[in-house]
Amino acid sequence: MGDHDRTEQTLTLLARRGAYEVLLAMHTSGGTASYTRIAAASPRPTTLLRALAAEGFVTIPSGGTLDDEPHGETRFRLTAKGEAIIGHLLRLRQWLASRAPAANHSTIHSTKTGMA
Repeated sequence: MGDHDRTEQTLTLLARRGAYEVLLAMHTSGGTASYTRIAAASPRPTTLLRALAAEGFVTIPSGGTLDDEPHGETRFRLTAKGEAIIGHLLRLRQWLASRAPAANHSTIHSTKTGMA
């Protein structure tokens, strides 16, 4: 797979509904979060966690696999690559918010916080 294809694959993964929220749930919990916390933040968390783990963004500290459905207290951790990508996404989000016209600012804010 070429670099362009790999980049496209990664961008497609990060654009999937809930991917940002999965990464953010771990980031806001010091880099590690339980499956319960992740599931509360994102639809279809297992599918996303499998894809994020395959891409090297997430790991299971206990050394488990995602072959089976994780239970509520299964812990997931951002890798160095995952920490880097969520950092980039947070900076991008901040930059977009700073450039948004006043009318669109509330839309961006409500997406981030879940409030209108």
